[in-house]
Amino acid sequence: MNTISGKIIDRTWKRTNEATEEEGQRLLDVMVKQQPFVVAYLMAVEETLMGEEERGQLILIGLILWQIVSGEKPDLRQITMDDLEAAETANLKFLEELEAGSEMDHMAGLQNLMTNYNQVPLLSVVVEALMGGNEEEPELANENIGLALLHLKSVLDCLDQ
Repeated sequence: MNTISGKIIDRTWKRTNEATEEEGQRLLDVMVKQQPFVVAYLMAVEETLMGEEERGQLILIGLILWQIVSGEKPDLRQITMDDLEAAETANLKFLEELEAGSEMDHMAGLQNLMTNYNQVPLLSVVVEALMGGNEEEPELANENIGLALLHLKSVLDCLDQ
């Protein structure tokens, strides 16, 4: 799939974020029918990582990712749990390799990701959404942001295939 432009991302992100509660529920209902495993995966992640009051953000970001990708790729296939688990495993392996390496290896690995990843603009807005309110002091961000990013990137990797 082609890289999705920032203009399309911004427009869809804004439209979905500004949807009424009823519109949001309708979109989620459609997503549940078209991508049930993605919704179940993100709900399970939220239940595991987040307290009751923090839940909903990953589902919302996942909904927006699905809206953006499916808008550009109307014939999007249904993602399976095997797809999600394979993407998660690949992302965990990448992180483990980064952790095992030197600081220079970290920089090279991240630079390689940002150079070769097909959906850098989408991944960037996911990071921005997760870091919302903590841009000036990232060390104060929720400790689960890294895991949330890992799971959202796994979903994005599957949607992008």
